[in-house]
Amino acid sequence: MKSEELAVGAALMEPQVGASLTLSDVTKRFGGVAAVSELSLQIAPGELLGVIGPNGAGKSTLLSMVNAAQHPTHGEIVLDGKHQIHRMRTHQAARLGIARAHQIPRPFPRMSVRENLLVASHSTGKHGSAQRGRVDAILEECGLLERSEQPAGSLTLLNLKRLEVARALALNPRLLLLDEVAAGLVTHEIDEITELIRAVHSQGVTIMLVEHVQALVHALAQRVVVLDFGRQIAEGTPAEIAQDADVIRIYLGSGDAGAARRTPTADAQAKEELLRCTELGVQYGKLRALHSVDFEVGTGEVVAVLGANGSGKTTLARTLMGMVAPIAGRIAFEGTDVTGLPTHKRARAGIALCHEGRRLFGGMTVRENLDLATFSRASSEHHDVLLERVYKLFPLLEKRTDSYAGELSGGQQQMVAIARALMSDPKLVIFDELSLGLAPTVIDEIYQAIEQIRGWQIGVILIEQNAYRALAIADRAYVLERGNVTYVGSPEPLEDPETLRAAYFGGVAASRQAQHQNEEEKG
Repeated sequence: MKSEELAVGAALMEPQVGASLTLSDVTKRFGGVAAVSELSLQIAPGELLGVIGPNGAGKSTLLSMVNAAQHPTHGEIVLDGKHQIHRMRTHQAARLGIARAHQIPRPFPRMSVRENLLVASHSTGKHGSAQRGRVDAILEECGLLERSEQPAGSLTLLNLKRLEVARALALNPRLLLLDEVAAGLVTHEIDEITELIRAVHSQGVTIMLVEHVQALVHALAQRVVVLDFGRQIAEGTPAEIAQDADVIRIYLGSGDAGAARRTPTADAQAKEELLRCTELGVQYGKLRALHSVDFEVGTGEVVAVLGANGSGKTTLARTLMGMVAPIAGRIAFEGTDVTGLPTHKRARAGIALCHEGRRLFGGMTVRENLDLATFSRASSEHHDVLLERVYKLFPLLEKRTDSYAGELSGGQQQMVAIARALMSDPKLVIFDELSLGLAPTVIDEIYQAIEQIRGWQIGVILIEQNAYRALAIADRAYVLERGNVTYVGSPEPLEDPETLRAAYFGGVAASRQAQHQNEEEKG
């Protein structure tokens, strides 16, 4: 009976005509922020479209609108030239053949793998042997047939990713939305997921692939669309996108910044150790974000941390600050083990984090935002000294001291965020994406401030999407790729455009080659 059901299921998975999709002038706003802005896009039946862009580009919001989980503020989304997705609910879009596999799998953990698929397949209207046969065929295609009776919660990350794709396939989709399904996987696992997606696409299914793993996009996508701040900035083949000047700019920053590289001082190689991580491992559920990372910062040293989206940079920052608990390894600050220390005690010890996105209290004044930080460490007398120091660093803030933070420009808010971190009198400051969304003149002023902060003998960890700007000021650099350190050492080898471009767009070997070059120079 099983073989008959499997044959029926295989017959039901014969190649089909994928759906077409048209987006017309689509905009999605959250308050005053446009996550997607005036986006017009056409996807042909059976096409595999890659969608890439930096964090905050609007990629996941786009997928949420396509499967009707969210509705656009303006514009239309039409399936097959007639179905108005922008007016529907998610279950209605699913019945039309739109399915989504999410970055973080959320199966029913106590149900078996097969039962998870049976739940999803009920919406297709198939029952009995036809339903069971199709489920078995999907399980076989996704490499899960032998694990079909296991509880879903017992699966490894790779098999959870397979199950997430399998559950989407159980809806019998004509348009499949894949949201970073390779996130957290190692190289051979990415190869397996790549082959699975290729097999699904060969059946005629239209696929929208949102992915940070550029190697997967290069291997699969027929066409790539690049988003930045919700707007489409480029379109073409994977090879064309990898050479596109605007794409390189949003991922790496301006290539001419390296020309103004700071010359290290004579004692730059002999910085007193401030922070050291040893074999640091971090995991979110079954998704491994950092793999045995060794990392260090010296007093008065600027260390750049680079890598593509999803490489583990922000996870590193949050772990150092105590906001995420590691599953392995040790963090020492000034020679003291702080691995188990909570965030507020790390702040008192002298570690400060300037968050991506600033996270100011918009309804409070500039002065009130700054005063809040002093409760962690500085006395009232020291508070005045610190306040004078940050006002000298950013004179504009003294003029706007009574202005509400929420009324300031983006650049001014970033200055407040930096000043707030410095008001805790830190010995080490972690800056997460300082230049994101700022005008070049504002970026220049902020980077001048970092030079001053270094002069105060404060250690700086600079996590930055503008790679060239970070390299120009850094004493040392690390490159992360999928949670692994692929380069550590002098910034100079990474200033070669081809080397850095390869590190971001799928050429792991190139970043390791740069590391080898750096080691040879040291030798």
